[in-house]
Amino acid sequence: MKIRTVEAVPLRWPVKKSGRERTSDYGPHDESHAVIVKVETDDGLVGHGEVHPGYGYTRGACRSLKAIVEQELGPEIVGEDPTQPEYVWEKLYNGPRLGIALTYGQSAPRMGRRGVTVCAMGGIDMALWDIFARSLGVPIYTLLGGGYRSRLPTYASGGHAAADEAGEEALAYIARGFRAVKMRVGAMDAPRIVRDGIARIQAVRDAIGPNADLMLDAHGSLNESQAIRLAQAAEEYDINWFEEPVSSDNWQGMRRVRDATAIPISTGENDFTHFDFRDIIAHEAADILQPDLAVVGGFTAARRIGVLAHAANLQVAPHIWGSALLFYASLQLAAALPNCPVIEFRQGANPLFDDLITPAPAIDGEGHVTVPTGPGLGVEIDLESARRKFPFAED
Repeated sequence: MKIRTVEAVPLRWPVKKSGRERTSDYGPHDESHAVIVKVETDDGLVGHGEVHPGYGYTRGACRSLKAIVEQELGPEIVGEDPTQPEYVWEKLYNGPRLGIALTYGQSAPRMGRRGVTVCAMGGIDMALWDIFARSLGVPIYTLLGGGYRSRLPTYASGGHAAADEAGEEALAYIARGFRAVKMRVGAMDAPRIVRDGIARIQAVRDAIGPNADLMLDAHGSLNESQAIRLAQAAEEYDINWFEEPVSSDNWQGMRRVRDATAIPISTGENDFTHFDFRDIIAHEAADILQPDLAVVGGFTAARRIGVLAHAANLQVAPHIWGSALLFYASLQLAAALPNCPVIEFRQGANPLFDDLITPAPAIDGEGHVTVPTGPGLGVEIDLESARRKFPFAED
């Protein structure tokens, strides 16, 4: 079996405003996107993956990723065996120096060793693991050596409301069956970051009560002083973790934040390959690692991160802020890692999450989600229907 074609399909959904949204530090946006990678073999097997187009919500990012997948990386792997995804990953990562890398047992990466090239690699890698598992009639987690769990607790990932509505927003998640909530804090509360952030945190904790879990996410938007002050002030509200308190450009600073608070620190959604996560661990900068399959380099990189984390007694909690395809792929990863105790469940109306795949992601009455056991990703996507439903304008 050989790889015959590699295609990237951008999808677009115009965001409908309700008038109650609170803009995060990433700014306003009027569109949501997903870039789906489709790999087909010479015997007709098809696999799918997802590429993260970033938080800029620009059509240009989607076009760039499509070009990288179809014009740069895809042609390099046509004719390769799709049941060797880790070999293909090394070929894409090292480029023309693959022979050096394999001969001497070291990485010899191309210039695109981080950023959008690795994002594109991740989408291809996911699709190859999908094909590999489908060819054997098993879910991806089986090939990754997993099957540690058949269902996972989830947390409602939202929490953008102002203090006077933050409790109501969080309570709505609890009413839907979630037993954990993540809320955004940080620069979005400027200029009174600590005071207004704590007011919102207190409102949420008062609303959901003492038994529900509560996480904070600052999107890496704070400096060390702000992050330490906010973390220490939030300790009394029983916080499960403080996500990205400072930028990924500052691992030493994140370590100092971690040292200054009893709240566990999590990070990783904006970081690439297992090499970045090796450095996070070396700096002792986090308690929980959060690779995003569509950013980090797909299943191949994420599995390596899981092993590094397990050796360091750290948890993995995948970042999932894409379409339903990324969600289901992340469930396969979670089932394959012994140190992955919880999964993210994005909130806010988005048909790319709710209407792209049947069945849509859903939780049960105990706030858990079930891992699909079908072949490959465990779910099917009708990409032709998705093109019509979520057309990506080329203007």
